[in-house]
Amino acid sequence: MATDTSAARATRAPSPGKPARSKATRWRAAVLIAVHVLAAIHIAHWMTTGSTVSPLEPSESMEFAKNSVVNAGLVFFAITILSTLILGRWFCGWACHVVALQDLSRALLLKVGIRPRPMRSRWMMLVPLAAGFYMFLWPVVYRLWIKDSFAVQGAQWTTEGFWDTFTTSWFMAGLTFFIAGFVAVYFLGAKGFCTYACPYGAVFGTVDRLSPGRIRVTDACVQCGHCSLTCTSNVDVSREVHDYGMVVDPGCMKCMDCVSVCPEDALYFGFGKPALFAKPIREKRPAPKPIPLIEEAVGLGATAFAYVAWRGWRQDGDFLLSLGVAITFGFLAVTTLRLVRKKDVKWPGWTLKKGGSATAPAQLLGVGVVVLAGLAVPFGVSLEVHARRALKAERVLDEARLNWFQPGGYALDEDEREAAETLLASAEVIDARTGRETVHNTMRLVWSSLFLGEMDTFEAALERALEMPKAGPDPRVVEATLVASRGDLPRAVEILESVERDFPRRPDSYRDLAQAQVAMGRESEARDTLLRGAEACPDDAFLAVQEALIELGDTGDEDVAVRAFDRALEMEPDDLDARNLVWATLRNMGRPERALEVLAEGVARDDAPPHWRSSLAQALVGEGRFGEAIESLEDGLSRKDAPLEWRADLAQVLFSAGRPDAAAREARRLVEAANGERRFLVVAAYVLEQTGHEDEAEEIRSVMPPAPRPMLGGG
Repeated sequence: MATDTSAARATRAPSPGKPARSKATRWRAAVLIAVHVLAAIHIAHWMTTGSTVSPLEPSESMEFAKNSVVNAGLVFFAITILSTLILGRWFCGWACHVVALQDLSRALLLKVGIRPRPMRSRWMMLVPLAAGFYMFLWPVVYRLWIKDSFAVQGAQWTTEGFWDTFTTSWFMAGLTFFIAGFVAVYFLGAKGFCTYACPYGAVFGTVDRLSPGRIRVTDACVQCGHCSLTCTSNVDVSREVHDYGMVVDPGCMKCMDCVSVCPEDALYFGFGKPALFAKPIREKRPAPKPIPLIEEAVGLGATAFAYVAWRGWRQDGDFLLSLGVAITFGFLAVTTLRLVRKKDVKWPGWTLKKGGSATAPAQLLGVGVVVLAGLAVPFGVSLEVHARRALKAERVLDEARLNWFQPGGYALDEDEREAAETLLASAEVIDARTGRETVHNTMRLVWSSLFLGEMDTFEAALERALEMPKAGPDPRVVEATLVASRGDLPRAVEILESVERDFPRRPDSYRDLAQAQVAMGRESEARDTLLRGAEACPDDAFLAVQEALIELGDTGDEDVAVRAFDRALEMEPDDLDARNLVWATLRNMGRPERALEVLAEGVARDDAPPHWRSSLAQALVGEGRFGEAIESLEDGLSRKDAPLEWRADLAQVLFSAGRPDAAAREARRLVEAANGERRFLVVAAYVLEQTGHEDEAEEIRSVMPPAPRPMLGGG
C-alpha cells in the first residue's frame, strides 16, 4: 500500500464544506427494507400454514449451547460468523433490524435538531461481551461442569410456535424497540445499543478483529475528516486510517458511507492484514478522551444494578430489553454524578447545569434516579434474590415432582420439605411485589403448595395457571394427574387428549396420554397414541422403542426390534425411560447379556443419573451375579459425593450374597451417614436384624423419626 510522505501531505488542503450525502446509505436502506420484507413473508407463511422454518435469529443458536439441538438459527448464525471472518462486521450494518431502527431514530433526531453524542465509555463496552458470554458460552461451561453429553440431540428445522422464543407480549416488543432505538441513540449516541448492549454485536466485533476485509486508504487521503463526520457507528475513520492505513475499530459495520463521501476517493474496501495484527504506520493522532474512571465505575455498576433489578421485577425473558434498560440507567447515573462534580453539564437538546446552577430538568433527573434506585431494591434486586432461591429449591424438588403422584404417594424428606417451604415463600413474595402473573412463578406456587399440603393455595394457583394463554402443557398435565389420582380417569384422558392436540410435537403428550389410556384398560387406543407419537416425534427414543415393541408384537421379528432398540439408544443415550424399557424387554426376550450391556452402557456415561447404578446392581443380582453387583456399587461409592442409595443397595446385596458380616458393616456405615433420614435407617435396621444384630436394629428403630403421612396421590 502506498503512503504519503510528510512533505506531500503538507501540500494538500482539506476539502472545504460539509460532507456529501452518502450514496451507500440509500443502497443500505434498500437492503434493510428487503430484509424486513423477507421477515414479513416468513411470518406470513407461518400464519398461513401454521408451521414454518424456525426463526433465523442468532438467539436461536442458544438451543444448541443448552441442549445440543440444531436449528435454522444456529446455521444462520454460523454462516454470518464465517462471513464476518472474511468480510468483517458487515451483517450489523446491512442486515440487522435493530441497526435499521437505530439509524431511523438518529435520522429523526437530526430532523428536530438533536445530534446524539457518544458517551465514550470503555468499561460499559464490557456489557455486550458479558451478555454474549452468558448467552452462548455459559451454557457450554455449565454443561462441561456437570459432565453433560455434547452429542447432537436432534434438529428442529421447522416450528409451529414462531413467537415462543421471543418477547412475552406486543407491548414489551414495542418497548424493546423504543429502548433499543430512540432511547439508546438519544442517550448513548448513534448505534448506542450496538456499542453498549448487543451480545450479537460483541460476537461479530470479536471475529472482525481477525478479518482481512476492512476499510483501507490510499495516499490520496488529505485528512479532510468527512469520513468521520459521516460515520454513524461512532468510528473516527480519519484518525484510524491516518494511524494504521485502515479502520481497525471493531465498531465499523462496513456501511460504506465513509467510502461514498470521500472527496478524494481515497477510501476503499479491500483485503489485507487483519486488525489484530495492525501496527501504526506513523505517529498516532490523539484519540477522543474517554470518560473519567469514577464515571466508568459508576456507569458499569449502575448498569449491573439496573439489569438485576429489571430482571427481578420482570421475572421472565426480554433479555435485550433488560440490557437496554440497564445501559440507559447506567448513563443516567453517570449524568447524575456529573451534576455533582461539574459546573456545566449538557445532554442533547438540554442544559442541565450552567455555572454551578442546576436547572429544573437536572433536579428532576437527580430525584428520579434516586427514587428509581430506591424502588429497585425491594421491587427488583430483592425479587431476583428470591428467584435464585426458588430456582435452587426447584432443583432439590425435581425427584418429588417426577414421583409425587405415583401409587402410595411420595413422602418428602427433610431437605425437600425445607426446599418446598423456601419455594412457596419466594413465589408468594414474587407474586405479590411484581403485581403481575408469570407462568413460571404460578407453577412454583402450584407445586410448592401441593407438596406442603396447602390445598387452598394449590387449587387457586392451578386455576390461575390453567387460564394463562401461554401456560403451556404443564398446568393441564398437573390437573390430569390430580384428577387421575382421585379416581376420575375419563376426565384425565380428556385433558391429556387436549394436550396432545395443542402440543403435537411434545413427546410427553403421547407418553402421558397412553399411560392414562392403559390405566383405563384402553390398550388399543394407547397403542394408536404411541404410534402417532413416534410419527410426530421421530427423534424421541422412548417413542421409537414403543413403536419397535408394537411392531415386535405384530410380527414377532426380534432381530428387527433389537436393531430398532439400538438405533433409539444411539439417538438419545441418556433417555432413562427408553433404556429401562429396552433392558426389560431384552431380558424378557431371553437376551440377558445384551440387556445388561444396555444398562451398563448407561451407567458408564459421565452424566448417568445415580439410580441407573442401583438398577444395574438389581439386574445383576437377578442374574445371580452378586460379585459384579458388589463391584459396581463399590466402584460408585469410591467416587466423590456418591449418593447414600448406593450404600443402602450395597448392604442389601451383600446380605443376599451370603456375606452377613460385610452387610452389617455397611449397614452401620449407612446409619452414620444417614443423618437421621428415615428411609436409610429403615434399610439399615432391616439388614442388621437379618444378619443377627436384633438389638442394634431395635435401637435404630427406637430413634427413627415417624413415617410421614402419605400426601395427595396415596389413595
